[in-house]
Amino acid sequence: MKKLLIAAASLAALSGGIVHAQSDETPSEEEAAQNPPDPRLIAEELRAKARRIPRRNLAAALRAASDERDDRARTISRRPDLEALREDLRRTEAEDEERNVSAIRDLSSQTFAAAPREARPPPPGIRAVSAERLRSADAEEVARARIPVLLPAELRDRMKIYGMENVYTATARIDAEARLLISGTCNRVVGGDPDVVAFRKRIAQQPRRLEGTRASYQMSRNDFGVDLSFSKFGCGYVMTVECGDPGADPRCAADDYVTGLAQSMILANPELAGGE
Repeated sequence: MKKLLIAAASLAALSGGIVHAQSDETPSEEEAAQNPPDPRLIAEELRAKARRIPRRNLAAALRAASDERDDRARTISRRPDLEALREDLRRTEAEDEERNVSAIRDLSSQTFAAAPREARPPPPGIRAVSAERLRSADAEEVARARIPVLLPAELRDRMKIYGMENVYTATARIDAEARLLISGTCNRVVGGDPDVVAFRKRIAQQPRRLEGTRASYQMSRNDFGVDLSFSKFGCGYVMTVECGDPGADPRCAADDYVTGLAQSMILANPELAGGE
């Protein structure tokens, strides 16, 4: 089992209840292959990072709970809502079939010269793609996770995935100036510091929803980039985009990039829902 997957953070569920999400700090692909990190050093780095982030931010609340600053908090392991997962997959499959039929109809009624094909953004929603079809993913790591492993469709072939039974973490280098981390778990944190409990209650009362995935979500920013936390299938997910210059890079300074990633997701372990 990879030792990179060690740092946990609790996620406030936006549809009632409290969902727990994981986040970790991982090195580059080359460094990870040559020098496996010491889990103790990673944990210490995350604790130091949490102390630098203002308490009012979502990231601070998540890391405060995972740091066990209040021993009244407890973690409950939950199972994902697989029927809701299957329903989402059926919906996007029907949308894709309708889109394909429409495209064929349009082509049959037109005559045109060949032109360069423009890259189209992936359609919104959640679609099943087996881990064996992903270029950078280790299928064995994905298989260890018994929760929905969701990945941004746009970066699907760049993701490195590390899985455990009730949690997974995935990372990808976007380019020289930015990287993505996404973690998910079905654990739920109950109780804890009264301020953190009140915080989770406030954000649960006014959830926003992502178009396409229809997931409740919240946004927060820190010294390193932007976090988008969302709740889906009874599980919690945290997607983090880190930038070399968070204030100037629009991928971290604005909402459009990270919400765009979260609009179109793939399910890397469709066997969990009885597919592939």
